Amino acid sequence: TTMSDGPPPLNLRELAEGLSSPRPPTTPPRVDAPLLGASRLEVLGGWLASTQDRDVPAPLDRARLVVFAGDHGIARQDVSRLAPTATADAVRALVAGRGPTASLAALHGVDVVVHAMAVDDDLADLPAAVTAHAVRRASGDVRVEDALTLAETEAALRAGAAVADAEVDAGVDLLMLGDLGVGGTTVAAVLVAACLRKGAVDVVGRGSGIDDAAWMRKTAAIRDAVRRSRRHATRPVVLLQAVGSADTAAAVGFLLRAAARRTPVLLDGVVSVAAALVASRGVPGVERWWALAARTAEPAQALAADRLKLDPLLDLGAARGGGTGALTALAVLRAAQVLAASDAADAPPAPQAPADAPAVDGPAAVDRGADDEPAPEGEPTGDPSPEVVPGGRPEPEVEPEPRPQPGPEVPAGHGVPAGPVATGAADEGQRVGGPAASADSERPSR
Repeated sequence: TTMSDGPPPLNLRELAEGLSSPRPPTTPPRVDAPLLGASRLEVLGGWLASTQDRDVPAPLDRARLVVFAGDHGIARQDVSRLAPTATADAVRALVAGRGPTASLAALHGVDVVVHAMAVDDDLADLPAAVTAHAVRRASGDVRVEDALTLAETEAALRAGAAVADAEVDAGVDLLMLGDLGVGGTTVAAVLVAACLRKGAVDVVGRGSGIDDAAWMRKTAAIRDAVRRSRRHATRPVVLLQAVGSADTAAAVGFLLRAAARRTPVLLDGVVSVAAALVASRGVPGVERWWALAARTAEPAQALAADRLKLDPLLDLGAARGGGTGALTALAVLRAAQVLAASDAADAPPAPQAPADAPAVDGPAAVDRGADDEPAPEGEPTGDPSPEVVPGGRPEPEVEPEPRPQPGPEVPAGHGVPAGPVATGAADEGQRVGGPAASADSERPSR
């Protein structure tokens, strides 16, 4: 099957309309050790504050995990340890509050929302909201056919954007992106290989825990799909249509719209990172709104994260997927926020500007401020008026004495330097180093 000619695909920038970068993150010096560099937690706190447009990050009290679920035609090639029906079972379990994702969400007080985009089951026994955005039942086998039609691709993209709008309107302060679907890591590997021009062996992983025989089948499937997709690498929407899936397309729209609504997103596994890579190719710079929760064993995730310049918060060898990595990393983000707020509360007050010196009558009060540097010894100041000692009164004018004639040389060793006796410089030095110097010494150092 080949992609049909028709109207131009959706421009991803439409989904990110109004996008702006977060304010530049700042990391204040550590209160306990100001000479040490910023720790990773302090950097995370600075990132959170920048996405919230604040100097100090606010608590993450309203985090939400959004999971997009879908089946993939490529799973029929035995590329997964799981049966194709496992996706529907996992969706039912998560909606019912069972399984590892639901357990971690309950631990952290996080609500979970599931959207079945292309599950090969009608899921009629579940609430209507679960299937409200579904575009089809299972995506196509990307080895030999397009995953979606162009209309389905755009519908999935807009559905993801609508989900992000609804969550932001509900008042969430952090979104987490998860996925469910047999064959999802295979599709993610294809997207990463196509975007980064990598071979199948560069991106293939063990996914659900496959053996060597399944690994070889998976590698061959990725190779065939990448060959079909190579010419579409620079057209993100067409790429999603050719070798993506409904759930990855929804994730792309979700990520773009959340960034446009100035809401940070915590990415989970290889599927969400692959979606982030596709989104960033359509709208460069949008990745500043995302953080990567945990490193997995999938090579495709590492390649995509490196291109996006996203360092995982955790490296625990986690491979459960479904949002478990993001939920685990949420505790780290919350710790970063608490530490940033504590450091800001304990920080010493900013130094105040030194108080002005008392006002003095006469031209000297105008020409020389209290903070001006004194003139070097022996150099004229350009002020013919009588000099004023700071805080004192003008010295009375004294009739100049007749200029003494040079006297005899005084030999060295009698308490003064050899040469003629000179006056004036010593007096000037007393005025600079006396009251004026002691006044300066009381100012706080900068």
